[in-house]
Amino acid sequence: MYLLLFLNYILFNMRVFIFHYHLNPGGVTRIIESQVAGFKQEYPDVELNVVAGFCENPEYYAKLNVKLHINAKLNYLVDADFSKQELDELHDEIYTYLKNTIKPGDILHVHNLNLGKNPILTMVFSKLNGEGYLLINHAHDFAEDRSVNMDYMQKIINGFFNMPLKEIMYPNNSRYLLGVLNSTDYNRTLELGVNKERLFLFPNPVYMAEDNTINKAVANRTIRKEFKIDDKKFIITYPVRVIRRKNIGELILLAVLFKKSCQFLVTMAPRNPIELEHYIAWQKFCADYEISILFEAGKEIDFMQLLSGSDYCITTSVQEGFGMTFLEPWLVGTPVLGRDLPYVTEDIKAEGVALNGLYKAFMVPFIDGEIDFKELSLEKQKQLIISILNKISMGQEIINLNNWLIQFPKKISTFEIAQNKKTITAKFSISNYAKRIFESYKTVLG
Repeated sequence: MYLLLFLNYILFNMRVFIFHYHLNPGGVTRIIESQVAGFKQEYPDVELNVVAGFCENPEYYAKLNVKLHINAKLNYLVDADFSKQELDELHDEIYTYLKNTIKPGDILHVHNLNLGKNPILTMVFSKLNGEGYLLINHAHDFAEDRSVNMDYMQKIINGFFNMPLKEIMYPNNSRYLLGVLNSTDYNRTLELGVNKERLFLFPNPVYMAEDNTINKAVANRTIRKEFKIDDKKFIITYPVRVIRRKNIGELILLAVLFKKSCQFLVTMAPRNPIELEHYIAWQKFCADYEISILFEAGKEIDFMQLLSGSDYCITTSVQEGFGMTFLEPWLVGTPVLGRDLPYVTEDIKAEGVALNGLYKAFMVPFIDGEIDFKELSLEKQKQLIISILNKISMGQEIINLNNWLIQFPKKISTFEIAQNKKTITAKFSISNYAKRIFESYKTVLG
């Protein structure tokens, strides 16, 4: 009885603050929206606040009666020639703003705190954690995987402020929790010294609106009409914002090999100026060599219609935190093809999801041997694609090197699609997600 009373007290008095640098359309924003929806469903008495540097869709949070706090200083901090005084002032401004927004006893749930996109914010939250606030670092990605980001963290935290980087990123504090997306990240984080009792597995939820009643056949016809796609071609969509780790060159190679049978689409351009430069270069490359890829299809067709109306979705990514593309399309009856990422997909397969349309490697001829296409530099990828365009037999040589290409796209049975939808709905629901997160809070609160 006392435990129940205590739990009720926590629920009626709990305030959760969910932080991210921005709420632009994209993977982390969708996860935050799912986190909010899950909490509203399972724990309606918890006061939810969302704090960010920018929000493109404030109506979503207003509709759910969630308090939204926007401060541009929380957004990405672009690497520039800051003086120590400027950084000190920014630190104090962010710290003062957060102290005026939160109060003792609040839970601070921060997404991608250690990514290296704003080292000052990382320092401020470390300080708040040291003052007694319960801090959950919800890690979708790691600066350790991106040398530029890690160098930036080192430059600001260690170089300007002379503070130990590891202690700021991973404080040895009983009120510091860390949530990761998959078992590989779980094990690597243990190796970083995070105590097992403070480390949690938060596999992403896969959430589709309950009112999603899009007819697949109608959506398919809509896409074909909008983009003038031959009825005999498969529509294969890569539902991502095209940044470098999404390995767009591999999709372009497939577009060249299967130009007669498939039409490939990508949904969104990147926002980051550096990423945009590479993206525009690939666009120009495809235009120069008359390679049929439909870029930014999401500008013309609603995302859910694209997902529903495609014959397949595909991923050629070489690095993911959780890999939503491996799961989300199945919920609207669209099978998934693409490059396997075992450190991500092993967890998904362990839950009973069949991913039979994935390939382990994409081998291509190189100098006096063979190499996985992903290992080539961007320029060498382009050179190889040009070689195929100039020598048709080379395309057949590549197909012969990869058995999975012989029957591309692989036929996925309607039974398998239905089973995957059922499994994903049960295992990766926003309800289960909210419960997992709340259980992590209770380890400290209780």
